[in-house]
Amino acid sequence: MPEPSGRQTCLKCDDECARLERNRNLAMALHISDDHTDDHVPYSTTTLKMYLEDVAWAHKQEEVLRLFAADDTEKRYRFQPMRSRQRAFIHSLAEDFGFDGESLDPEPHRHVLLFKTPKFVAAPMKTLAQAARIKRAQLNVAAPVHSAPERKADEVRHEYNGLLLTKPKFALTEEELRPVVRKAAPTTEFDIVFLSNDEGVALLPSMSWETPEQLVTLLTSLQPTMAAEVTRHNLAASVVLCQFESSGLEPKIIQQHAKRAAPIQAPQVKPVGQKPVYTVLGSRLAEAKRKKQENEEKLRRKAEEQVVDDWEKEVEKEESDEAERRVSHSSEKEQEQEVPLA
Repeated sequence: MPEPSGRQTCLKCDDECARLERNRNLAMALHISDDHTDDHVPYSTTTLKMYLEDVAWAHKQEEVLRLFAADDTEKRYRFQPMRSRQRAFIHSLAEDFGFDGESLDPEPHRHVLLFKTPKFVAAPMKTLAQAARIKRAQLNVAAPVHSAPERKADEVRHEYNGLLLTKPKFALTEEELRPVVRKAAPTTEFDIVFLSNDEGVALLPSMSWETPEQLVTLLTSLQPTMAAEVTRHNLAASVVLCQFESSGLEPKIIQQHAKRAAPIQAPQVKPVGQKPVYTVLGSRLAEAKRKKQENEEKLRRKAEEQVVDDWEKEVEKEESDEAERRVSHSSEKEQEQEVPLA
């Protein structure tokens, strides 16, 4: 039957409806207008300018704040002592997150202490790197100051674009690795690719970067933390910086960061006629071993001869004692026979 014209129909709220409602409540809590788009930047201009002054260091501090924000059991966080300019960045970024903070103790022990207050809801959805790309034109900053340090003329340039997990554990899965990667780099998304021929596992940043230097700076700052987390969970032997060729179906390793090799020492030239040290030492050891064997052989033979001599002497002594005993016994009998009768 058709519904009466004056009757209203109530629709049940499904999962999509609930998601939109949560987003609306979150936007209201963060004071985000309804007409904001993906270009919305949840950071102040002061924060972004200081971020671009030292991207690597600022990125680490952002990760610290995001971990603090995600931990519901922690209500305060104390930073290590730092310089005034660095404390200013922490205060500015904390305000963008919704934290309260204060600087404590005199120099050089002055540090920042952050608090979670009722006005804190959640960490900003965009990272500082994403916001900086959106606002770069307004900030009038061409590139991060410390992201591309000057190189020496003879210094080799490495354009690393990912991380490589070497010797991963047997039957490692993406479901097992993904939480560890997110914990080590909560603000950076990685594509996880298992390479063929047991070459390892590639971690490739999902987000594109304007310059290779920015990506290298990010990966260099993340590598120690990622390596510590991966090895702590026994997921791989190590995590190293790596350059991949990603034009094909599967990334191919072009170059990976290796430990500095030990310096090669030039062989020392000995005077003519003088034997090398290892030759002389080897000859002396061989001579000492030969003499030791000869001495042991002499002692063994002497011991055997001594045993033989002692045995023969013992037999001769027993025979002599037996002969003397018999003679003595015979003499006693003769004396008894010569005694006259009373």
